[in-house]
Amino acid sequence: MKNKYEWLVRVVLTVGFLLTGLLVLTLVNPQLSAVVAHSQVSSTQYETGNALSPGSQAEPALPRTITVVGEGKVRIKPDIAQINIGIEIVGDTVQEASSQAADTMDAVLATLAAQGVDQKDTQTSGYNVWVERPYGPEGPTGDTLYHVNNNVSVTIRDLDTVGTILDAAIEAGANSIYGVTFSLDL
Repeated sequence: MKNKYEWLVRVVLTVGFLLTGLLVLTLVNPQLSAVVAHSQVSSTQYETGNALSPGSQAEPALPRTITVVGEGKVRIKPDIAQINIGIEIVGDTVQEASSQAADTMDAVLATLAAQGVDQKDTQTSGYNVWVERPYGPEGPTGDTLYHVNNNVSVTIRDLDTVGTILDAAIEAGANSIYGVTFSLDL
């Protein structure tokens, strides 16, 4: 007797899952309900002998779709390096700091040109001036320091010279080098 009830429970669960799946499909794709309803009408007509002739009524056409899924990877050897080279100068007056920053950046740019970097491949990317008022254990010290920061974005087209160019820029006074990226010249 126990086996009979287990079988009945399995049948009821299976039918329940099938009906739930059909309901979900009908809610997800409304055209499916029209096709199911049409097939029920057609099967009823066949059973009663009232089948439609092949040309009497056109069936609704389902939309045709194509789904394509793909993934691609491309590896290409870079042909340029882009680097941010900068200087930061601290002085007692803003005039002193900005003058020293201008002289140092001129030396860095001259060194880049001497290393073969074309002027069109060098562009100012940032220039900042700010004041610092240091604090000691008992409050402000009364000192005022001015910071001047000047950065240029440099494109190096010969990757074999990147290290040499960076060394020369540092020797000329660059004290901030960051953002070294390798990419393709577009």
